[in-house]
Amino acid sequence: MKPKYYLRQVKQLDKIIDAKLEQIQNLKNMSTRVTSCLNNERTESNTIGDKVGSSVMKIIDLEIEINETIDKLVDLKREVTRKIDGLVNGDYKLLLTLRYLNFKTWEEIAVEMGFTFRWVHELHKRSLIEFEKIYSEEYSR
Repeated sequence: MKPKYYLRQVKQLDKIIDAKLEQIQNLKNMSTRVTSCLNNERTESNTIGDKVGSSVMKIIDLEIEINETIDKLVDLKREVTRKIDGLVNGDYKLLLTLRYLNFKTWEEIAVEMGFTFRWVHELHKRSLIEFEKIYSEEYSR
């Protein structure tokens, strides 16, 4: 796996967590909507309870999945941070941290580092080359 794609995994996991949290919110919203149907023959109050219970179980399952994904994200961030810290050049460390761990845009990175937009891209290319050396060494073990 190319270093750039390896580093992008952090943001992907973060977005997956956000998507699952949104799913939980949608399930909670749906489970609190109770519709009643007036029927002269017979009402089934048990059906509403079943739907709410089913929604609660789905929410619990999704929360467990989210916690597992958060654990993976924390482990991956720790691993990526350790590899970035292995770089000698401070600008490379800062750029990769801002981009792949803090999810900053290129414009934000340029402003924060005090560099031109063009130089940030050149620095990024150079930092990935150096990062690949560290990544390749560990990956080949």
